Amino acid sequence: MYNQLSAQTEHKLDNSAIYSRHLPTIRQLQYFLAVCEEGNFRKAASRLGISQPPLSMQIKELEEKLQTTLLVRNTRYVMLTEQGRQFRDKARNWLEGLSLAITNVNNYSTDRITVGITKILGFNFIPLFSEFISKFQPNIDLLQQDYSSKELLAEFNKSNIDLIIISDYKKNNDQANSLLVYQEKLVLALPENHPACSQEEINLNTVTDLPLYWCKRYQNPGLYDQLQKVISNLTASLVLQPKLPNFLTMLMEIAMGRGMLLLPASMAQAHIPGVVYKKLTTEYEQQLSIDIHLLWHQQAENTVIQTIIEYFKHHNTVDTQL
Repeated sequence: MYNQLSAQTEHKLDNSAIYSRHLPTIRQLQYFLAVCEEGNFRKAASRLGISQPPLSMQIKELEEKLQTTLLVRNTRYVMLTEQGRQFRDKARNWLEGLSLAITNVNNYSTDRITVGITKILGFNFIPLFSEFISKFQPNIDLLQQDYSSKELLAEFNKSNIDLIIISDYKKNNDQANSLLVYQEKLVLALPENHPACSQEEINLNTVTDLPLYWCKRYQNPGLYDQLQKVISNLTASLVLQPKLPNFLTMLMEIAMGRGMLLLPASMAQAHIPGVVYKKLTTEYEQQLSIDIHLLWHQQAENTVIQTIIEYFKHHNTVDTQL
């Protein structure tokens, strides 16, 4: 027990020591090594691009912090004491280690990019994107917050994000390149006791007795307009009601027979008693889909970004004629 407490106390002392005001500065270590290598204060000062007095002052302060004599000097020569030789070797190792750490940090920053993915899809349930995240995990910082496509595009245009994967994109930015990488079909969440649930695939004409939870146009103009086109050709009118802020709350409302919801197939993962997910008939499935685009800056020369672009080009199965 005593040894355990003693070890903990020593650890705490070591941690506090690194914040001590009595530690040498990096500048003092650099000045000291320059004197050691040049063997002369005047030459060391010239190498450092400073005058001799500040160099002498920093060496003096270093010795005072260490409470030892590192150098014996006169007007003609400089000699290292034994403590000076030991400290020189340690100081060189420290600075070399620091320099290497800085290099690694710079390389890490260069080899990593920031990626934003819209919250509209369940990307972890789509093999194309789950494989992408797994493959490039060492090279990307993935934004974890729930960002809409509109929010991601705004941050991308400010150059705060290197690459984004968003929906409802129309090319109008000369600074960006885009690639259509995926099309997500919509499915219909219905109350399980609705007569249409007996169908393998849902014809929207058979569910017009239920109000449909749907987004506002400003939230996703492309998808909104797609649905309006479909609704205009239905045999009966379809009532639209605003989506609720909470997804699970909407599903609970659907379970109680108060509405239905069109949602991306990858988002149909929540199992709520009283709710069933149904595919649409081919006619409506083809008309209602979400286009997912990859965007990157035109001047992007980062090798990671180029590799990601090639990944999506290689895996791209989207029929651009749709």
